[in-house]
This record gives sequence, C-alpha cells and structure tokens, in this order.
Amino acid sequence: MPMKYLWIGLLLTLAACGDTQAYQGVAYTPPPTPGGRMCIDQCAKSKDYCEQTCDLDNRACYNDVQASAQRDYDNYTRQRFASHASIDMLPSDFEHPDACLEAKKKCLGDCARPHDACYRNCGGAVTVTTSCQFLCF
Repeated sequence: MPMKYLWIGLLLTLAACGDTQAYQGVAYTPPPTPGGRMCIDQCAKSKDYCEQTCDLDNRACYNDVQASAQRDYDNYTRQRFASHASIDMLPSDFEHPDACLEAKKKCLGDCARPHDACYRNCGGAVTVTTSCQFLCF
C-alpha cells in the first residue's frame, strides 16, 4: 500500500516540475537564385504590411477596451457616491484586454501562413521544428 502512494507522489512531483509546453521554431533557407531572393523580399513586405494591420487593429481594440472600462468606472463611481461608499477600484480594474491579445495572436498567425507559402513558392525552404521542454505529450 505505501508503495502505491510513493508512485503517485513521484508522478505528481514530476508532472509539477518544469514547463510542459512544446515550442515551435521556424528556419528560413533563402532561394539560390537572385530572382528568388527578390521574390522573398516581396513576401517579407506583404507580411510586414499584414503585421502593421494587426497592430492597428490591436490598438483600436485596446482603445475600445479602455473606453468601455472608463464608462464602467464612471458608473461604478456614481453608484459608490450615491451609496456614500468608498471608491476602492481604478479604471484599469475594469479593463479586460484578453480578447485583444487573442485577436492579435490569431491575426499574426494569419500573416505568417501566407508568408511561408509565398517563401516556398519563391524557391525558399521553410523548416518548422518542435521542441519540448519537459513531459510533452
């Protein structure tokens, strides 16, 4: 019976140690021809433009989040004043930018996929490697 608990404890300890995420890396090998290298420059410019659009969309999202937070904070302070209660929160407590972060991550991913396809079409190679820190399944 004690051996069973020892194994369970060991497994829980191992599961709690270290980072268990897999990491992806991308390596680009340029095409051998001058025309191919000029082509991948256009791929990079398209990707840069796409990422700038993501940044602009992200800023607009954050502006919306902050405006909404300010409205919520104003309502909160009016309610607290009306009930003669103290103001314990800040406008930043009403900000919830999680949707903005997720949208930006998706947008950047949507920029990377066409870039990689363009790179390959120009004669370059795209190598994706996945590495694991600890206990990745």
